[in-house]
Amino acid sequence: MNHSGMGRGGIDRPRAPRSSALVRFAAAVLLGASAAAAYAQTFKLDLPRQNLESALVKYAEATGIQLLYSARLTRGLKSTELSGEYSPEDGLRRLLEGTGLAFRFTDAKTVTISTESAEKSTRVLGPVKVEGQVGATGASVAGVNGSTDATATEGTKSYTSSALSIGSKAPESMRETPQSVSAITQQRMQDQNLTSFGSMMNQATGVTLVTGGNNLSPTYYARGFVIRSIQVDGGAPLSTAFNFLPMLDMAMYDHVEILRGADGLFSGYGDPSGTVNLSRKRPLDHAQTSVELATGSWSNYRAVVDATAPLGFEGRLRGRAVISYQDQNFFYDVSSSNHTLTYGVLEADLTPSTVVSAGVDFNRVDARPFINGLPRYENGDDLWLSRGTCLCFNWSRWGINTQDVFAQLEQQLGENWSAKVKLNRNHHTIDERYGRVSGTVNPITLTGPVASASTFVGSTIQTLADFTVSGAFTLFGHRQEILLGGSYADDDGADGGRAKSYNSSSIVTPPINVFAFNPTDLVYSEPAASPPNSYLLDNGQSQWFSYLTLRLTPFDRLHFVSGLRYSHYESKQHQIALNTKTGAVIGDYSTYWSGHDLSWPPTYSMIYDVSKTLSAYASYTDIYQSQARYLDTSGNPIGPETGSNIEVGLKFESAGGKLNGTLSAYQIEQKGFGVQVGYGDYPDTQGALPDGVHYCCYLNGHNQVNSSRGVDAEMTGEVLPGLQLFAGYTYNENTRKGAYYGINEGTPLVSLSPKHLLKLWSSYRFTGGDYLHRLSVSAGVNAQTSSFNSGSACTKYEYGTDPVTGNPTAKCLATANYAYTQKAYAVVGGRVSYQIDQRWNAALNMDNILDRTYYKTMGSSTGSNWYGDPRNYMLTVRGSF
Repeated sequence: MNHSGMGRGGIDRPRAPRSSALVRFAAAVLLGASAAAAYAQTFKLDLPRQNLESALVKYAEATGIQLLYSARLTRGLKSTELSGEYSPEDGLRRLLEGTGLAFRFTDAKTVTISTESAEKSTRVLGPVKVEGQVGATGASVAGVNGSTDATATEGTKSYTSSALSIGSKAPESMRETPQSVSAITQQRMQDQNLTSFGSMMNQATGVTLVTGGNNLSPTYYARGFVIRSIQVDGGAPLSTAFNFLPMLDMAMYDHVEILRGADGLFSGYGDPSGTVNLSRKRPLDHAQTSVELATGSWSNYRAVVDATAPLGFEGRLRGRAVISYQDQNFFYDVSSSNHTLTYGVLEADLTPSTVVSAGVDFNRVDARPFINGLPRYENGDDLWLSRGTCLCFNWSRWGINTQDVFAQLEQQLGENWSAKVKLNRNHHTIDERYGRVSGTVNPITLTGPVASASTFVGSTIQTLADFTVSGAFTLFGHRQEILLGGSYADDDGADGGRAKSYNSSSIVTPPINVFAFNPTDLVYSEPAASPPNSYLLDNGQSQWFSYLTLRLTPFDRLHFVSGLRYSHYESKQHQIALNTKTGAVIGDYSTYWSGHDLSWPPTYSMIYDVSKTLSAYASYTDIYQSQARYLDTSGNPIGPETGSNIEVGLKFESAGGKLNGTLSAYQIEQKGFGVQVGYGDYPDTQGALPDGVHYCCYLNGHNQVNSSRGVDAEMTGEVLPGLQLFAGYTYNENTRKGAYYGINEGTPLVSLSPKHLLKLWSSYRFTGGDYLHRLSVSAGVNAQTSSFNSGSACTKYEYGTDPVTGNPTAKCLATANYAYTQKAYAVVGGRVSYQIDQRWNAALNMDNILDRTYYKTMGSSTGSNWYGDPRNYMLTVRGSF
């Protein structure tokens, strides 16, 4: 039995000799596993629903556990039915569900039941909390399962979260957050086999994945706009603007929080799509080790080891390490991927009110990518190629490394105030050499696409800092809350001048017959790499932004939330363009721009508590996006994009917080885009300046608006005893408005995003019987209405070489219009899980059970068309010690 609530002093352990932290960590993990094994036992319990007092007496008799509590706590309360084989912790957790009581193991055979934790944490904790023993410092555990994170979901076995920090910077329940927010908990990640950032986002409410230029890093859309902002542990946002690809393994994260719509207060700008917050796993106050081994379709192999334990100083120093390895092929030929993750973190209670942590993680991806997907006929008709077709090359390769170094300080300032400091440095490198096939297919000759080779080497460093002070005071007889903070985000896309961008490509084959493509043909051998066409000496942006929020409660049921944000931006680029034949410098371009913004009108929202479980809300957030990379005819940056995000809705939270629901309607308007008005005296007639970064010439267009409106609905949590549910539905209608669009006015902004999107997953754990209670089954579906794409593409080129740059050129001689539709489809998945014993579990996940053939993304007639995965399986064996 894994005593996840066992105290730091729960077992009399010998004091470890002074040694390295690594040795002590390993010893603590082994010792914790041995202790868990010593108490590994389960009890067959058959307790009907009854008065809680009598149920606790029978529970104590059956398990031999001593229960310490006051009789007044159980007066008038009913227990939950128990039928099956349970560990002492699982049985007691189940017994107390919905009562509002918390329990804590003070040693292996003694449990204290009280309301103290629930009363202190009404807004941020679930109804039953399994706590660790308070350490010698007096610092108490904030979250479930012995974590100091009040938003942690590990160990809850729930599909919902009692608290989120996204959209507020401080733990708030979903019902108290006046925007559309979601959580993907640890239990959902395990049940749905969400092991990568992409698979996780694919199961998020309202998010559409568009697989564009390659099979490994899709683009994510919400409400018709691209998601560009990613937070980690609620800190300053990472940006995807400078070649940062979030190809992350999810083994190191406890849960994921997603805000749909503009986060104009804490991200420094109001991107209308949304923000993703990744919450890392923290060290726990007890020893715990888990092992995961998995194998699946198309030679997909995965292994994960996750270990945490107190390391010394009577539990005041704790550590955690996660290592994962995944090697996989895909359902199409040639392409493959190898992904490794190493994560380590230390956490310490410096004083009873001070917690510090620091850690590092490494993500490495070595892959043979599939670039540009499949083409179509000139008019857009489907080629009906096999799903196993991959227009790939054996010599293609991607090497992507991501390193994070981070630290955090949490300081309690009296009873009602606290401060947090978060620091993060992300170093992301890309080394790519790949071949791609692009071009429309002539229906008569069956040829047209050509192959080319490209090389890119890039490096980005993002330095992030975030500071907040939050607290509460009493005014008008009610609790009022305030939060003050600031963030700094520096994106260095040139890695201090060390990044060298190779963006050159060369035509390497005559037109290809995609119906008879053979990647082993010598004509597709790797060509010699072209010299670099540019050096980046500087390429990045810096943002400083500060914010102030007030949560005012003038009356019992009415709450006002308002906030101000001040932002300062700097954008800078310096690039040298080279002739790829001679290496001579042919251009030296640099620019610098800075500006500031005060969000006005301020963000504001109102929440009205209709009842103890239901709230109504309305909110407004501004949109502000810098367009400094677009220059006017004088060479100066144009003004920002602006707009508004308005949202109204209802939020439900059941008594005890086991079930959360949201229904919201929103209206987004984005305006002030850069409109291209001419090219000036610049040599590149496509508008790109010699640095390849800035584009000319633009003005802010005030006669064009991108509009998005729709409805979000979500339900997560336990709807019936043993039945966990996630259901997310989105209706979105995004359109172009304004005279600028001409005949395209009223057309969709993103036609690939469906109007209706449904994502559903439920899991039921059986009860009763000697073996039936060990079984759980899950089923789900991702369904969407039709989507389409249309446009025009070149069908005939004349190839040559640019005399100035030395780069290959392709002059279009003929074009053809295309239009096609992906009909509505539904992809059904499922899972069967069996608890072998107290430690080991085996689960079989199945995806696309009906083996539906469909395009998950439709590009143009020249490429970027991607089939969805055929029927596939993943068998996972997980052990917990």
